[in-house]
Amino acid sequence: MLNFGLMQAIEKVLGLLAGIVIGSAQVIYIINTVTRKVRPHVLSWTGWAFLMGTSLVSQIVGKGWQWSMTGILCSTVGCLTIGMTALVSRNYSLERKDWQYVVWSALCVSIYLLSKNPWATTVFAIAADAILGVPTVMKAWRDPVSEKSLAWVLGVISSVLALVICVGHDWIYVLFPAYLVLFNGVMMYLTRVKRVAAI
Repeated sequence: MLNFGLMQAIEKVLGLLAGIVIGSAQVIYIINTVTRKVRPHVLSWTGWAFLMGTSLVSQIVGKGWQWSMTGILCSTVGCLTIGMTALVSRNYSLERKDWQYVVWSALCVSIYLLSKNPWATTVFAIAADAILGVPTVMKAWRDPVSEKSLAWVLGVISSVLALVICVGHDWIYVLFPAYLVLFNGVMMYLTRVKRVAAI
């Protein structure tokens, strides 16, 4: 069995590595946005930034900084940057019907913020994130090229690293990284595998 100090050092390294990988994914996605290789769904990206930012602040206030939060910090900054880059470059996707997902997500965020139960807050945070992602997934289903980016592959890798950090910790910490592996995996499938199969 590894001693506590070594475990903390490994978690720190993996947390930093996960942050670097997700940060790289988001830089690639920003470049893809500026070069118009992808057309981000602006509500998804800005919504994710505010959701993760809220989660990050609440975790820091509640438990203090932990290295496993590095990926969330990088994701918050990256998602906000992607949303703003899409707006500034006028290269974004936005449909009137997509506002319903913001409303549903806001409801989940309200429950997340009001709940004192950590399982409920985690489940509703994941639900809010998934709801915000629906327009992006639907766009990738209809037009895979509009979301094709190496960023989704790196998102899977970063989330797997976050899952490794969760080994030996409470199962509640597994939920969000596991969800992110699934979400990024679906996006990777839709924009790469599904597109290749259609050709």
